[in-house]
Amino acid sequence: MKASLAAKIIVIICILCLLAGFITIDKHKPYEDEDVKQNKKILVTVNKAAVIELDGAIASSSESSFLSMDANASNLLKSLKAAKDDSEIHGIILKINSPGGTVAMSQNIYNQILNIRKDKPVIAVLDDVAASGGYYIASAADRIIAQDGTLTGSIGVIFSFMDYHNLLTNKLDINPVVIKSGKYKDIGSGTRQMTEEEKELMQNIVNDSYSQFLDAIKNGRIERKDTYTASKTILNEDVLKENADGRVFTGKQACKLGFVDLTGDMDTAKSMIETMIQEKYNNKLKTKLISYNKKSSFSDYFSGLTEYNSRSSIKLTDIIPVSMILNRKPLYLWE
Repeated sequence: MKASLAAKIIVIICILCLLAGFITIDKHKPYEDEDVKQNKKILVTVNKAAVIELDGAIASSSESSFLSMDANASNLLKSLKAAKDDSEIHGIILKINSPGGTVAMSQNIYNQILNIRKDKPVIAVLDDVAASGGYYIASAADRIIAQDGTLTGSIGVIFSFMDYHNLLTNKLDINPVVIKSGKYKDIGSGTRQMTEEEKELMQNIVNDSYSQFLDAIKNGRIERKDTYTASKTILNEDVLKENADGRVFTGKQACKLGFVDLTGDMDTAKSMIETMIQEKYNNKLKTKLISYNKKSSFSDYFSGLTEYNSRSSIKLTDIIPVSMILNRKPLYLWE
């Protein structure tokens, strides 16, 4: 009797397994070869705009590790390149909170933004501070939005060297000996005073970098040509030259002068990028903001917490000016 019952149970189980198999097969989608898949049109129901942040001094990867965390200049550059190549991203909002930094890295980011601007609208949103190199990269965007109290401007170049030769020779009785191939080979060395001739050479570098700064603003803002209906403030070249002496101004002042297109916040930026994307792609879809350079995995987040805790007690930039950390190179920097 027990054997007969067990046999019946086994048969029922087998039947149920067969039925489950048929049901699973029925639920499977029919096979589609690659040609069919590629020819299918994807229904787009929303436009997407990437929000990419820059927080801290603008510097190369090795230097930025001392100055900021995730939203540093190197990660920003990678995020910009990824957003440019991402077909699902239709526009970019670049949120800037930076006093500036190195000339070359500022130019790398500026050029990337100009390149993106050919295909996708870009808006720069200035946070607490977007000065010198921070404003330099913002000038590459189609539009600039700032808070009334944002500190921006500081258009200019600074080149810093440390002179500690008196400490070495007079206090420590250390006399450096330098063997060099040419008289300028150790220019900027802190072990001796800089000559007037060397100061003139360094000043020429500063002047040339400054001229490049002005040209970038002219190219990005004064000579910009687009058909977007979004608010646009015209910057006059005479106003640029008059105010490009290193001074800083508020977002409200910058808007009046023409350095900023509109005062507002991220809501203002979202509304503006939505309109610009609709005009660019000729649709009336709503825009969804996508955070593009935030930590995306638990392991990344955990490593970030560890890094943050190791620095949270004191920061190098709280003790030493950024120009001293990034010394011996021309800087688009406000301190």
